[in-house]
Amino acid sequence: MKKLFTVILCLLLCTGCTSKTSKKETKSSQDTSSTDSLDDSFYPIVNLGTNLVRETFYQDFSSSEDFQTIGRELQALSTDYFSTSDYYMSEGLQLVQNDKNQLLKKEKYSLQPLNGELVDGQEINKMVENISEQDYYEKSGDKYTLKGMSIAIILDPKGGTNATLSEGSIDSYAKETISRLYKYLQTKKSVKDIPTFIAVYRQNDSEENSYNGRFIYSSYCQNGKVGNIKSLDYATYIFTSDEANKADEALYSQFSVFKNNVKNASTEAVGVVGYGKYKDGSIQSLKIQITASVKSYTELIYVVETVADQMDNHFSGFDSYAVINDQDGLKAVVIKNAGKDAQSTLLY
Repeated sequence: MKKLFTVILCLLLCTGCTSKTSKKETKSSQDTSSTDSLDDSFYPIVNLGTNLVRETFYQDFSSSEDFQTIGRELQALSTDYFSTSDYYMSEGLQLVQNDKNQLLKKEKYSLQPLNGELVDGQEINKMVENISEQDYYEKSGDKYTLKGMSIAIILDPKGGTNATLSEGSIDSYAKETISRLYKYLQTKKSVKDIPTFIAVYRQNDSEENSYNGRFIYSSYCQNGKVGNIKSLDYATYIFTSDEANKADEALYSQFSVFKNNVKNASTEAVGVVGYGKYKDGSIQSLKIQITASVKSYTELIYVVETVADQMDNHFSGFDSYAVINDQDGLKAVVIKNAGKDAQSTLLY
């Protein structure tokens, strides 16, 4: 009888431990979204709440293209480890304000240069501007269990000053922050066993241009070990600039023809600028901003139709879209997905 009581007691204790762990890692929600209006490179989203640290991220990046680039490209990079067909994504909820204080201030596990630590031979107080987290869950009924995390470390290439730092020193520091962050995550019981994808983003340097922010390194970390730290090759080129001509002569030529044909279709002046996003030397997407001066609705429709026709004629194999403004604001959007015909939407 005593032996039976002991067995029952052990089972009860084990059940209690399991429930405690499950409560920590599993959440319930019926607030989800689908990817029906997008493509399979996007995750369905589950709303499990908000994290107050989102406020500082918004303050830091809402006025630059970094705001969207960090979030979207971190998702895209994460698909190599967390399939969009198997996981739901939520806003990052694991790293709260105390964690950000530990990582971004001069605390024990800080990602900033420690006292006396030199970067490129200089004393720099701040190298990391912020961090951004995304969480990945498996679904069972209305229960969602945390199975992975992705975190972007956002590096300031100026070190918070007007310092000129060498590319080598920035790269070395970037790789070191991946190891530092994962070491810190191993101190948190709630996530130490969660596979984590960590990527370093080099934030936009406005002294160069408005679109040079990009991811530069990444590593998939699990089982207490930092994985292989990989170099990432991202770039954005303006068409038609000399840089774009050197990077992609064929698309440069096609865009030049597109630009001239759109200009010829307009009675008055029209501005046409393209932004090509590249990964590993290959075009991923093309955003075109068009500003036309029109005096009638017929003129506007003609410009929109010409843009769509020219996109079909000159761009293929990648996603492209054109945002068309007149002197009074946004008037139309033309979207051409890879392998599809251009589709126009007039806003009125």
